[in-house]
Amino acid sequence: MKNFFLILFALILLNGCNSNQEKLENQDKNFITLTDTQGNHVTLPKPAQKVVCLFDPSVDVIYMLQKEETLVGIPAELYFDKELYNYFKLLDKRIEAKQLSTPGSNDLANIESIVALKPDLVIAKNLTASTIQTLKSMQIPVYLSSSDTNKNLIKEMRDISIMLGNEKRGEELIAYAKSKAKELQSKADQLSEGKRKTAYFSWANGRIFTTTGVESMMNNCLELAGVNNVCSTKIDKMNVNPETLIQWNPDMIVMWNDSPNLFYEKPELASITAIKDKQVYNLMPMFFYSPHTFKALCAATAINNWAYTHDKNLELKDLKEIILKLYGEKNGTELMKYL
Repeated sequence: MKNFFLILFALILLNGCNSNQEKLENQDKNFITLTDTQGNHVTLPKPAQKVVCLFDPSVDVIYMLQKEETLVGIPAELYFDKELYNYFKLLDKRIEAKQLSTPGSNDLANIESIVALKPDLVIAKNLTASTIQTLKSMQIPVYLSSSDTNKNLIKEMRDISIMLGNEKRGEELIAYAKSKAKELQSKADQLSEGKRKTAYFSWANGRIFTTTGVESMMNNCLELAGVNNVCSTKIDKMNVNPETLIQWNPDMIVMWNDSPNLFYEKPELASITAIKDKQVYNLMPMFFYSPHTFKALCAATAINNWAYTHDKNLELKDLKEIILKLYGEKNGTELMKYL
């Protein structure tokens, strides 16, 4: 009889251990585990409820996913850069009132300020290895974005949608972006090489002699628009001299958030076809055309219209479709008032 009770007790203990092991295994199965585009491993026990995001393109993704309520910290640029603040404030009253904490910027992070917000996820682009390790040691997962290729844009949209618990919305946006890009590419492919316009791109803040090479997000927009980049180097940001620009002689010039007068007022550039024909355009306001988000579709759409269609009403119609799809009816309609 004594042996019987010992065996029974052992079986109960064994069953309890197996039950606990099964619970742990099931718990692990529910964990969110992924590797970001910079090779950093991320594990969350459940979708994040409190997010510090220190990279403005990723903040944009969160609003597109309609999960802005999870934000507890944002990059300082969203307040001091009017090109960001003037539009993000339309999406969130907390940003308009500058109520959301700014525990860092696109390039810097304040560990103490981040920890004080008690986030269950930090999203950033530029964090030192020691900062990442410190946050992880405090059980704060870190996801690193890059937004530097179309492939990574799609992966980051999918990853963030999973981490925030809105994968369905993420997949809808990915499917739309792929479909729209395919539509634009099909239109571009119909252009014979002889009919394709050539384009020169210039960066903002008066840097009209700083352009972009063929391995850049902006070049992807030019290609999707059906125009050829006159700068064939692989450098993302490259400085050129006036003589080189004159030699390239582009059919059109696309500017990043600057006035065309910067070109028109330089007599030494007057012989360039784009300037003679008044074919200098600006992607402005830049919020609507960020090549580091799915709004690259807006940039490609606008450039294609400037190059071939010259129909402002059609351009606005196409841009409205994209913005409404990316941000939803309410936020998209509000944003379109300022385009």
